[in-house]
Amino acid sequence: MREFARLFAELDETTATNRKLEALQQYFSTAAPENAAWAVYFLAGGKPRQAVPTKLLRQYAIEYAVLDEWLFDESYNAVGDLAETIAHILPPPEKRSDVGLAEWMTERIGPLRGADPAVIREALFNYWNELTTPERFLFCKLIGGGFRVGVSKLLVTRALAAIAAVDSKLIAQRLMGWTDGSVRPTATKFLQLIAAQSDEEHKLRGGQPYPFFLAHQLQGDPAALGELAEWQVEWKYDGIRA
Repeated sequence: MREFARLFAELDETTATNRKLEALQQYFSTAAPENAAWAVYFLAGGKPRQAVPTKLLRQYAIEYAVLDEWLFDESYNAVGDLAETIAHILPPPEKRSDVGLAEWMTERIGPLRGADPAVIREALFNYWNELTTPERFLFCKLIGGGFRVGVSKLLVTRALAAIAAVDSKLIAQRLMGWTDGSVRPTATKFLQLIAAQSDEEHKLRGGQPYPFFLAHQLQGDPAALGELAEWQVEWKYDGIRA
């Protein structure tokens, strides 16, 4: 969690594309495969399901911080974000956690979904006590189902292609289906994602879909495209395709 929280902060604090790309490459080249797999899932657009109801998250944060409700509400109104409010009002942690993102998602956050409120309360108190402020912010975003980060899927694709030394189009193909909620990110899947292309995969990829791309106006001479019969043509209408 520590490394992913650091990456999240770096991506959130800069608007420079190159800086974001460098941060992504640094993370993916050093993170354990099982942790990197979950990072790809979230950064590519995967949405975590809510594990703890907002009402309970707020209630237990107030109890843990030993605050009056009015003071918490005033802080929340000033900050405007529940996860950020909680991260800042909690007392400093008494210990540090080296648990990786994958274990957090599968062994800690996942089991909270549908758990008894007393179990959730005990777990939150234990977890908050081993996380720093930035890590608590990220943790609350993940368990609340509100994780968002200012990075595009294309930038993630470029970063993965750079560390894998393969074509970004191949990475884009391999990423198809990665954010499906029914698919669990694993170390094996991540290693397959950044692996060099084998001859067998090269044969198989011909029948797999490419991700959608925006249509652009043709810049050159249409005659350079060759025979019309070799192309599939469709009308381009304004508005949203149905």
